[in-house]
Amino acid sequence: MIAITCAKCSRRFTPVAEAVQAALAASQGQKHAQLICPHCGKGNKVAPERLKPAVRLNPPAAAAPPAEPAEPAPPEAPAEPVSEG
Repeated sequence: MIAITCAKCSRRFTPVAEAVQAALAASQGQKHAQLICPHCGKGNKVAPERLKPAVRLNPPAAAAPPAEPAEPAPPEAPAEPVSEG
């Protein structure tokens, strides 16, 4: 993956693949993509050319297939009245 140094707090962070893909999608046709520093919350400008190899090397995990809906439980029969006697 790719390591980014924050312009504000100077700490290094590695964005997750989903964040990199979201930044690339949002930066279509622009010179920079914005990645948010997890430490201070500042947006950092990163060239899309720098992010594209990171996406190819580490594709995001495939979404889990949707779980099949559970079959509804059959309605319960009304309780029989108990006669005392």
